[in-house]
Amino acid sequence: MPKVTAQISDDDFKKLEEEVNLGIFQNVSEAISSAVRKMYAKKSRAYLKWIIKKEGITEASMLEELKTIRR
Repeated sequence: MPKVTAQISDDDFKKLEEEVNLGIFQNVSEAISSAVRKMYAKKSRAYLKWIIKKEGITEASMLEELKTIRR
């Protein structure tokens, strides 16, 4: 796995250390990796919502397509 270097504020680092101390994450690296994954997931959802809006796809049409696929 590639290694990445990042600069974060002292306040953010303290928050990460708090989460490690609480047992939420095993170490700061795991906490940062989790944050990056969440960021990309959020970005992907925003992109999908934009595409859906741009193409004029409605919730009803998606549900109808889902019914077709499940048959």
